[in-house]
Amino acid sequence: MTVNLEILSSAFLVGKEHIEELNTKELVPQMLMRRRLTQASKIVIEAISKLDTKGNERVICGSSFGELPTTASILDALYKKEPISPTDFQNSVYNTAVSYFSILNKNQSEMLTISSGDETSLKVLKAGALKALDGDELILVCFETINIPNIEQVNKCIEYLESVVALKVRVTQDKANLSVSTTELKGVPLSISHMFYVAQQANQHSKAIIEIQL
Repeated sequence: MTVNLEILSSAFLVGKEHIEELNTKELVPQMLMRRRLTQASKIVIEAISKLDTKGNERVICGSSFGELPTTASILDALYKKEPISPTDFQNSVYNTAVSYFSILNKNQSEMLTISSGDETSLKVLKAGALKALDGDELILVCFETINIPNIEQVNKCIEYLESVVALKVRVTQDKANLSVSTTELKGVPLSISHMFYVAQQANQHSKAIIEIQL
């Protein structure tokens, strides 16, 4: 079975250490919420803000590593036999970023989080294709934030330690003119590479359509 998705808008951001010049203060005016945001939450909110979105769409979010800096902080506290930060504990789940987005936008629509290793963004695209059969517009977003202490000891191939990609999609019967493959941008995590490739291609077409094999 195949489903064709039209890419209505797309956005992607990368940073070798951090993604710079975020508009978090403007996007999240409530200071208390802003102080609680993880870096992943900030870049997910930033990427979605660049889409042509109403803020009430269903969202499918993907990440292989999840809230890695928060998890590293918790493990460090356990190692040092120190109290775990309640904020870290609250923010340690995979759906933290998309949950903050939904709270910020008062979005009560469905939120789904997927983690599937190197195939995470491919699985997000497939889940999006299935969900899109309902006829509405969806937001697909994938992120990785892996800039943690001593990451250089284990990281040998990922150049961009922070990265995020977002797509707004809907199902279409029109013929596909894009393919789904890995990214041409070297150094991004494989877990988000399929959606990065789609976003890069979509920027070169006035009407971008991909075929998803289910």
